[in-house]
Formats: sequence, C-alpha cells, structure tokens
Amino acid sequence: MSPPLAPTESAVAAAPAPDNEARRRLASWVSLAGGLIVFVAKMAGWQLTGSTALLSDGLESIVNVVAAGFAIFSIRFAAMPADRDHPYGHGKIEFLSAAFEGGLIFFAAAMIFYSAVGSLLEGPSVHEVDHGLTIAVGAGVLNLVLGWWVRREGRQTGSVTLIADGEHILSDVWTTAGVVVGLGLVMFTGIAWLDPLVALAMGLLLARTGFRLVRDAANALLDREDPELLERLVGAFNEAPVQGITNVHRLRAIRSGDLVHVDAHVFVPSHWTVRQAHEAVVSLERWMASRASFRGELALHLDPCHSRVCASCDLGDCPVRAEPSGGRRRLSTEEAVGPTGLARP
Repeated sequence: MSPPLAPTESAVAAAPAPDNEARRRLASWVSLAGGLIVFVAKMAGWQLTGSTALLSDGLESIVNVVAAGFAIFSIRFAAMPADRDHPYGHGKIEFLSAAFEGGLIFFAAAMIFYSAVGSLLEGPSVHEVDHGLTIAVGAGVLNLVLGWWVRREGRQTGSVTLIADGEHILSDVWTTAGVVVGLGLVMFTGIAWLDPLVALAMGLLLARTGFRLVRDAANALLDREDPELLERLVGAFNEAPVQGITNVHRLRAIRSGDLVHVDAHVFVPSHWTVRQAHEAVVSLERWMASRASFRGELALHLDPCHSRVCASCDLGDCPVRAEPSGGRRRLSTEEAVGPTGLARP
C-alpha cells in the first residue's frame, strides 16, 4: 500500500471522526440484518399466498440485502486515509455504492415487470390473503423504522452510502404499501388480476427511484457544482476579518464521500513577503473552513495584485497602490468561480 499523504501546512484538513465511523458501520450492519429479516418474511408470505405483488416486494428486498452488504464494504473502504495512489482519499467509493444500488433497483424493477406480466398472461391465483396482509404490514412497519433511522444516520455522519441505502429502504415501504392495497382489493373484491397490476405499479415506482440514485451518484462522480456549498464559501470570504486579501476567484469544490476538497485563487498585495502572504492566507483558510461548515480541506493559491484590484483593496497603508480604494466589496458566487473575481467592466 502506498504511504499516507501528510497534509501541507496551509491545508485545512479534517479526517473522518472516529465516532462517525463507528455509527456508519453500526448502521450498515443493522441495515443488512433488517433487510434479511424483511426478505425472509416477504418470501414466506409469497409462498403462503401466491401473490405476485408479494413476490415483487420480496425481489426488491433482495436488492436491499445486496446493497447493505456492499455498503458495509464501501464504508470501510471510504474510511481509509489518503495515500499516494488516492491523494483525495477513498470517499468516492460511496458514490459508486449509490450508483450500484440504483442499478440493482432497476434490475429489481425489471424482475417485477417480468413476474407481473407473466402472472397476467397465465391467470393470477391468490389465496390466504389475510395472512399475506399481516406479513406485508409487519414488513412495511419494520422497513419504515429501519429506513428512517439509516437515512438519519447517513445525514448526521455525512455518508452518501447510508443516505442512499435509507432512501432505498423507504422506497420499499411504498412498494409494501402497494402490496397491502393490492391484497386488500383482492380480498374485498375477489378480482385476482388486481394483484399483478399493483406489482406493475410498484415496478414503475422502483424504476424511478433507481434512476434518481444513479443520476445523483453520476453527478457526484463527475464533480458537478454544488451551488449551496459555493455560496457558503463566498459568504465566509466576504465576512473574513483579513485585510489585504481580495477577490477570491477560480473557486472550485469537489466531494469525496463526506469530505470536501476546495481550492481557489486570491489576490495578495504584491509588496508582501512570502511569509507575510502565507500567514495571512492560512488565517483566511481557517476562517473560511470554519464558517462554511464543511469537513475536508481548503487550499488558496496566491496571485500578486495589480491595478484593477486596488479599487476593492482595504489595505490602509499600501506603497504600490495605483488607484484609490473604494473599500472592500462583497463578491458574488458568479464572480468567485470566474477567472479573476472581478466584476466585468
């Protein structure tokens, strides 16, 4: 294994908190155990009733079990420190895990469509509906509690894998609710073909959930811009109590699991010494990382100022000022992500 990378002096870095790691691992194991219990219950209900809707619900639970197992691996892998081969850490495995789970949901939706259409063509037969309803309601309640808890743990610990897993479990609650409605209609009307129709509706719902998970994971893997995070960073810069540093520009941020890696350029007075500029920028980095409320690292690159920057420079005693200062002005996010941080003339 490649040696871990030591953070540079100017980097503001934070490793995953140990208590967060313990909570993530516990949540992933609880998710796996709960998924196994629900899967066994649903398959027993299918064997008992012959309900295509319960079979489709059980097939979807297989995905829960496989996804929970992959989540355990992903969370352990994501917790590994950055090394020479992976200088930004291993957190992006969580996005791969979410995409994998979305793909599994698509597969489950396809299996549900296949089973439902086959049942409609062959002629559905459902029996012992009351027992099936009891099993479905019990599985739904268990998944509701489990999904809510796993998603909450994911949000509180910053785990994309657990959030996706919790969302998936909660989507299973909706499919189970569909089973309850379908079996209830069959019991009260005696129309057996309502059962596979409900299964088809659940397949559509699952396909939608799978698409959303894959889309969001792909956006994260492709480092799509996070406007809310950029706004927090720009707001922190605008409020920073550091004189002489102006016009943050080329602001970029990427996510790697629950860690964020931010870099940007700032203008510093051209007459400052390297040490003076470095100390000021390190103070600004720490301020921005604290105020923007993210876990990860922030690195600011130094650019020497020029005459266009003078108008927004708040440095009182400047021997190289070329134009009068109008005082420091607030930057917009659009200016901060641009090439200069300066408003267009």
